[in-house]
Amino acid sequence: MLPQHGGVPNFSLRISAPFLILLALVLITGLMLTLSFYLNADEGDLAAQGRVKLSLIITLLLSVFVLLAGTGRWWHPHLWSRNTGRHRHGRHHRRR
Repeated sequence: MLPQHGGVPNFSLRISAPFLILLALVLITGLMLTLSFYLNADEGDLAAQGRVKLSLIITLLLSVFVLLAGTGRWWHPHLWSRNTGRHRHGRHHRRR
């Protein structure tokens, strides 16, 4: 039911399934790759330690971007409305 007709809007506060699957895939793959780099790195090898940090940073950034993309309709609800500019401005136009 639409809110202008006295009903309650039906907003789902769940992230859609494709975004959840992608988020899980990014986290699992990235963390497994980071763990692999960490376990195979020697203590004195600075390049290997840099790969571990870089892999962890990339994994965290990708997961944040996927999470923001999945929750974008909550951050910017005006982009998800069905009001087009033509219809919205057409109602308030003065006739001569």
